[in-house]
Amino acid sequence: MITIETVIHDIEAYCLKAGMAETTFGKKAVNDGKLLTRLRHGRSISLDTYNRIVAVLSDVQEAAE
Repeated sequence: MITIETVIHDIEAYCLKAGMAETTFGKKAVNDGKLLTRLRHGRSISLDTYNRIVAVLSDVQEAAE
C-alpha cells in the first residue's frame, strides 16, 4: 500500500539526489510549490496527482541508469 508518508519520503529522496528544492519539485510535478508542505500537514492527493508525482520521480531514475 502506498501511503502519503511513502510519497513524502520518495519526494525528499528525489530532491536530495537531484539537488532540487522541494518547492521546485512541487512546481515541476503539479504546479504547486507548497505540495510537500501540504502533504506534511495531512492533505490527501488524487490519483492523477500521484501519477504526475511518480512521472517526475521516474525521470531521475531513468537519467541515473
